Amino acid sequence: MKTLIAAAIAATLFSAPALAAAPLGTDSLAVRHADLDLATARGRAALDHRIRAAADALCGTASPADMQSQAAVRRCRTETVAAVLPQRDRLIAATGHRTATRLASQR
Repeated sequence: MKTLIAAAIAATLFSAPALAAAPLGTDSLAVRHADLDLATARGRAALDHRIRAAADALCGTASPADMQSQAAVRRCRTETVAAVLPQRDRLIAATGHRTATRLASQR
């Protein structure tokens, strides 16, 4: 099984086996997509939703009273999603031959 890994802080991308560890100092989360038809707009929208949900889970939340932490969480989410978009595009171009996307975020 192949996965895609995005390190949000370093913004480096590479392919690796599903069971491979994420880069040192990062958290990672697999985003399954084998059940999606990435040739359709609906399948691509579902993948985008899963990527955003994984970024949300990886980056966590901040206290409403802590503006600096809220900004850091927003930045983490934005960078995580942005880092994986080129791989998402390649995955879609390959018509979904892979079975998972792995996001990694350094916190």
